Amino acid sequence: MAQATGPDDREFLVLTFNTLFFGQVRLRRRTLGKILNRSALDVICLQEILWRWSLAELRDICSTYPHVACESRGPVITGGLITLSRWPIVERRYVAYHVRTPRRSPRFDWLLRKGMLITRLEVAGHPVTVVNTHLMANSDGDWSRTNRHSLALQAELHQLAGELAMVDAGVPMLVMGDFNVPRDSWLFDEFLVMTGLRDTMAGDTRPTYRPTPRLHTTQAIDHLLVRPSPSNKIGAHPKLVFEEPILLPDDRSVHLSDHYGIESRIELT
Repeated sequence: MAQATGPDDREFLVLTFNTLFFGQVRLRRRTLGKILNRSALDVICLQEILWRWSLAELRDICSTYPHVACESRGPVITGGLITLSRWPIVERRYVAYHVRTPRRSPRFDWLLRKGMLITRLEVAGHPVTVVNTHLMANSDGDWSRTNRHSLALQAELHQLAGELAMVDAGVPMLVMGDFNVPRDSWLFDEFLVMTGLRDTMAGDTRPTYRPTPRLHTTQAIDHLLVRPSPSNKIGAHPKLVFEEPILLPDDRSVHLSDHYGIESRIELT
């Protein structure tokens, strides 16, 4: 992770990371919070933060991030999505995916009401739209055109594309999160064409997911995408983070998640 440095008014650091909602959750989350709090990251998009008390604990640890966006229903963080920022968040809204998940899909997907968290930030006076999203899981690990999950994912991507098309094109945009769609799939290619978004890690064949009993894939399913505005080009310098195990306070060595994070320096030019 990048270490804290003085901010530049045209550069900022972002991270997207699926935190994994089960298995030593509290210890991993507290460790993650301490890492984030001492980092130079400006904007952090997290997925699978499920409970309001989990967010409260994370906010307490991440005291250097005064601005938080999320949606909640009772004790649940809707979609499991939160966005932390050191820059002011001036607008936010949550849109749930309305696609019906295939039969025998994980209950986790429909219980969370997965969707997209759309925020408008002011980064040193420069407006930036940041979209944090998490699409339905494909437990089949098959993204062919006839697969039941592929068809449902396509519908979610079409809904996401429609929402992005309504966002002010005069403001640069970052779209990031766990898409559950591989970089080399027809679904991802189609989505990029529909939206005009640029994949900051195009051509990178490394996976962003470690194989687990839930999903055996070794694919790049987490993404950081950008869309410039007429007055602002966007430069990005992404890298994978959290690939190696970390040491918990009880001296156990574990991975922070079943996903790796994507961190990037963003330049508005």
